Amino acid sequence: MKKIISLTLLVLSILDLHCVSRTITGRNIKTELNAVAESIIKDRSVVYTLDQKKVGATGYFYIIRTDGTISYHPKKALINFNFSEYSFAKKILKEKNGCLVSSADNKTRYIFYCGIGMEEILCLTIDDNEVDDDFQDCNSTDN
Repeated sequence: MKKIISLTLLVLSILDLHCVSRTITGRNIKTELNAVAESIIKDRSVVYTLDQKKVGATGYFYIIRTDGTISYHPKKALINFNFSEYSFAKKILKEKNGCLVSSADNKTRYIFYCGIGMEEILCLTIDDNEVDDDFQDCNSTDN
């Protein structure tokens, strides 16, 4: 019963973040990221619901292993792809917790990340135009 209640609260909080009328800030993104990470630590099957979780219109979750390979991504073709040579991934792998700004495909995105266990890092990527903050603690990186 506790699992059902926890999962229900998690889904409701994600739906709340997804609402267009709510301002998406760094603070609520970090809160959401940590809530999802805690849920995965408690119940690994939560990973199988990540493709249903969105933050705003463009925000999505993925998981990168500490060797640089993707263990979960909503684009299934990227699973097991190794990103360890990309500068944004190097920063994520080194720090394991934080935020960075990355540009790719003519878009600027924020990437928030936190460790989930010893072997993986949960990431949330969202287009910068959806976020209502200027993050002083997010560093730019080249791809």
